[in-house]
Amino acid sequence: MNYLESNMNFWSHGYNAPNTESYIFRFAGRILSSKFNLPSKHEKLLEFGCGQGANANYLHTIGFDVKGVDISEKDIAIGKIRFPHINEKLFVCPPSPLDNPHYGWDSDISVVVCAQSIYYFTQEHFNNVLQKIYDSMKPGGIFFATMISHNHTYFEHSEETDDPWLRKVSFKGRRFDLEDYYVFFTKDKRECEEKFSIFDKLYVGEYMMQLEEDETNNHHWVYIGQKAQ
Repeated sequence: MNYLESNMNFWSHGYNAPNTESYIFRFAGRILSSKFNLPSKHEKLLEFGCGQGANANYLHTIGFDVKGVDISEKDIAIGKIRFPHINEKLFVCPPSPLDNPHYGWDSDISVVVCAQSIYYFTQEHFNNVLQKIYDSMKPGGIFFATMISHNHTYFEHSEETDDPWLRKVSFKGRRFDLEDYYVFFTKDKRECEEKFSIFDKLYVGEYMMQLEEDETNNHHWVYIGQKAQ
């Protein structure tokens, strides 16, 4: 079984995330609205890894023409039921980027959101995804991604693989029982910028939530970039 199949097996069970993430509210208000006056004309927005559609639904309600893609058939099915007004905008995509000609639309996307969704690939596959996303965006389009960091609890429970880019996570916590779960981690802000150097950097930030001492530390870097105009 290759890493894509292993990760696919995990996500096929679904990921129960029924609410919009707080960093999506901040990105929409502080960056898209305040700095770029978006949305202003019902611009296209792609969410790569939309899960059950909570973020996509919120971004739809503030005026974007959204599309969401995810590899989990279960999550997409739940999203179509929860948000019937955008059910035709939520799609299942194949786990291998080599099987996808593009994601969402093939052109003129104003905003792309990758919330905890783009660090599950080898370097070759990651660059393939990123190039397809970049090519589908309009000049000046805004790109947002969150990247799991070395400070995340999962890094402590990961080990090297034959692929220098990927690490295998084995971790059992309150919410997840992970085995043969593959991700690549990002060490610091400089490395985050390097991975997204195809874009012009706007901001690199971070977030971490841990309510109880024995709960998972979910530290992520936040990258916001722009396609050259």
